[in-house]
Amino acid sequence: MLENRLIYGLYPEVITEPGDAKRTLTSLTNNYLYKDLFSYKGLKKPDVIQKLVRALALQLGSEVSYNELSNLLGIDKETVENYICLLEKCFVVFRLDFFSRNLRNEIKKGKKIYFYDNGIRNAVISNFAPLELRTDAGALEFKWNAKAKSKQLKVFMESYLNSVYEIITPENFWSFVR
Repeated sequence: MLENRLIYGLYPEVITEPGDAKRTLTSLTNNYLYKDLFSYKGLKKPDVIQKLVRALALQLGSEVSYNELSNLLGIDKETVENYICLLEKCFVVFRLDFFSRNLRNEIKKGKKIYFYDNGIRNAVISNFAPLELRTDAGALEFKWNAKAKSKQLKVFMESYLNSVYEIITPENFWSFVR
């Protein structure tokens, strides 16, 4: 079921009614995803937030530039940042800090933005294709080959002493997400 979870996410109704997963996610996205955001006072351009969510969904796994999003959406950079902050508060997305060998660069670099639920992300871009047909499969999956060696991991452990890490594999995936 792991591939289904990567495509359709973990919303309870999606799991209990897998035959209706696409319809459920499309309904959630169209009717409820933006409800909290649209009711927020001061939100002047609800259509812009929908375009922002779509742009973020298409950039999954890539560094996000607020300047680029600002130009794309025709709004200022501060508004982009405020809207992303609102999306975080509503548990739609979360920001992940950039990792660099140079700790100063970590502060300067942008962030990657991920969706809490892949099903919602995939509904936003209307893509429920199987993993083998997707160009974005790498952005949906953990790097979970237990035998893979990573130079970045060594640098991370040297930079952040007393840190712990875990390589996610199909065998420990469920214990990781619980």
